[in-house]
Amino acid sequence: MFRVYRCPRCRNVGYVAVENVEDSSVCSLCQIRISHSSSTTYAATIEEAESMIRRLVVDSRERSLPSGDPRSYGLRKRVFRIVEALVDTNRGRPVSIARVLQECSDAGIDQDKADAFIDAMLSDGCLVNDGSDITLSGRKELDVRY
Repeated sequence: MFRVYRCPRCRNVGYVAVENVEDSSVCSLCQIRISHSSSTTYAATIEEAESMIRRLVVDSRERSLPSGDPRSYGLRKRVFRIVEALVDTNRGRPVSIARVLQECSDAGIDQDKADAFIDAMLSDGCLVNDGSDITLSGRKELDVRY
């Protein structure tokens, strides 16, 4: 069985295999403990879990985003925070751009926009590219100019 969850700390939507409802698990992004609650649902197959995740992401985006310019939602900062969380989870080591883009996609961020923001942060010096992996540049905070 698969637990489908929205992390209470980082708002990541994901799924994890569990034997029964009482088992605890961890968020795939920030590693906080996830246990059974009223907001978790369960699926029998991976396909069903992925379908539930898509519905959760679409439903939450429709409810939470006001109309207007998407740049006002802080997407650049969200992408930066995803990179920051993945590097932290990876014990300070660089992470692949593909993994960052997957997490952005799971968070409901359009892949083209996420890729554009990553490129912008690389050129601004917020992120460093060492081949196929990226990491933080050492700056403490993202300088949001948008």
